[in-house]
Amino acid sequence: MTPFSSALTELRKAAGFPTAYRFYHDNGAQKVLGFSYRKYLLFEQGQTLPAPDTLRRLSLALRLIPKTPPAGRLAAAWLRTTAGDEAYGEVFAPFISVREETPGLSPAHKALGRFIKKQPLSVAQAEAILSSGSHYRAFLALANDAGVWAGAALARAAGLKPAEAAAALRDLAEAGLLKKVKAGEYRFGGDRILEFPRAEIMPPGLNDRMRAYQAEMLASGRLAWRRLSMVRAAPEALAAFYPVLSVSVSAAAAYETAEPLPGSAVFAVEARVVRLFDF
Repeated sequence: MTPFSSALTELRKAAGFPTAYRFYHDNGAQKVLGFSYRKYLLFEQGQTLPAPDTLRRLSLALRLIPKTPPAGRLAAAWLRTTAGDEAYGEVFAPFISVREETPGLSPAHKALGRFIKKQPLSVAQAEAILSSGSHYRAFLALANDAGVWAGAALARAAGLKPAEAAAALRDLAEAGLLKKVKAGEYRFGGDRILEFPRAEIMPPGLNDRMRAYQAEMLASGRLAWRRLSMVRAAPEALAAFYPVLSVSVSAAAAYETAEPLPGSAVFAVEARVVRLFDF
């Protein structure tokens, strides 16, 4: 093992991929990643290092946010393995600053991060979910309920046409997202936080399609709560805060219910950082 192979394996598991096989194939295999499964195994075994462009694709497939400490850890491990510990410590470390830990991440946030279980969606599953607005709406309803659903009931609950609901059930089941209970009836399996692939990994235009579906639903919803802060900061410094936001948004899953309750609804919990103007 090398510093890079150890970091890669740990970050792959932290991203929700229990095996190298799942990581490679769920991220689109050679068609998307640009290298063979055998080559990836050599990365994890510490027998070879990826080229810089391949390292970038690995970082995206791991769902790492650019300029954040987890991405910095992978990059630093790659440089340390490339140069060797002695050269890294004497030549590079004194002149480069790599954030490998998240400043400001409280003990509570760290504990939440350890207990939050993510289920990364494969590229193929993302394509099925985003094949239409009705598929995406059906997916949101099904992923937030533990019951058994047939087309007619799903159509009424999610505001879809019967044919749209039936098509969504069929296609999501074929993508491995639903478990068939009996003919025409399905249940969503799993209780983990679902995470879409990074936009750069998905087929061109697919992320834009998802954003359009989300914008349409947000525009039709009612604001439940809002908090806004405007700060002046260097972008590299502020990027270290993104993992805190990410953990906080994921923690909203602690309040979800898989059963209908009085007044229950599907809420969108969002964290955004918008660059307003240079100053």
